[in-house]
Amino acid sequence: MDVTMPPDPWQKVRTYHDIPADEVISGLQKSLRRGAAETALLLGYEMFLTSEALEQKLWARLQVIPVEDVGLGEPMLPVLIETLFQQHLRVAWPSPERFLFAAHAIRLIARAPKDRTSDDMAGFARLELVARNRTPEVPDYAIDMHTRRGIEMGRGYDHFLTEASHVENELPERDTSFRDRLQAAIAAGELR
Repeated sequence: MDVTMPPDPWQKVRTYHDIPADEVISGLQKSLRRGAAETALLLGYEMFLTSEALEQKLWARLQVIPVEDVGLGEPMLPVLIETLFQQHLRVAWPSPERFLFAAHAIRLIARAPKDRTSDDMAGFARLELVARNRTPEVPDYAIDMHTRRGIEMGRGYDHFLTEASHVENELPERDTSFRDRLQAAIAAGELR
């Protein structure tokens, strides 16, 4: 599997201080990975100063990085970054106040514990399904009342409750009273 990147249109753009834009974008992400907040901040502001289009690219990276590089290190970070993104839209570019939201996002990402497992998982999926042409298997427990084959096999609500809706890592204090009532209704013939 070829992992070379296609040509990037930002390779042809120069920033406010005449730096190749693709290098500024790359520097932003690599600095955030290393927790280098000041470097990331200055590169982010360089993007903001250059153009509204490059500011949009800044936000595109700031929205991906929390998933790609932070992951479970700070699982709610994508939600916070999306909120900051929405808030920045209320301030017209190039108002300096607009950059406050990006600065805060940069600060949050830089200081967050890092976990690149989600990106590793995505790369592994591409490797298996594309490079190795592996066909994923649908497990038997997924063949239930929501699939044609499950219906043909007569798998109804009872099968769904006992097999298809089974969860691992369930909360110990989970309230099962409603599930118990549903199973009683199945036993009484009220549900199928």
